Amino acid sequence: MSTYAALDDQDLFLFLQRGDEKAFSEIYRRYWEKLVAIGYFHTRDKQMAEEVVSDVLVGLWNRRQELEVRSLSAWLGTAVKYSVFKVMVRHQRRQDILQGQSGVEEDDETQKKLDARFMREFLDGVIEALPEKTRLVFKFSREEQLSVGEIAEKMELSPKSVEYHITKALKTLKSYIRKFNNIIPF
Repeated sequence: MSTYAALDDQDLFLFLQRGDEKAFSEIYRRYWEKLVAIGYFHTRDKQMAEEVVSDVLVGLWNRRQELEVRSLSAWLGTAVKYSVFKVMVRHQRRQDILQGQSGVEEDDETQKKLDARFMREFLDGVIEALPEKTRLVFKFSREEQLSVGEIAEKMELSPKSVEYHITKALKTLKSYIRKFNNIIPF
């Protein structure tokens, strides 16, 4: 067993961020089959799944210093799912063009639905990774639509503290969205 195989994902990612090629090789070894399985589940095309996974891993390497990843496995799985959806929509558009069908409006609507579903799943994952108090404040604010005062009373916090946690959650979400958009190879 190599030294890298014994590392947890967080430590492995730290080595990756420093440009350690052996850390990248371990991530590749550890996740390749799992990620291809995710891609294959959605495409039923092994070659397409492998190409998507390869693109995601190359994107991970190329943008390793920009990323803040709390859960490597979740991040990689989400990136593969999103990339698969993008590839499938583009593939369908090409097929429609080759067959002389316009279908562009339907494809755009399908793409919008896929993007919205994916983004909701992605944001839910980011929210779940927030520190507990920040996550609870944010959920009370956005999901239950409680006011700052109501949240402060319910959680026994000052209104300023509630505002701090909401701001912290929003900044984290914006940061993840910005960084994730930079990694998707499309």
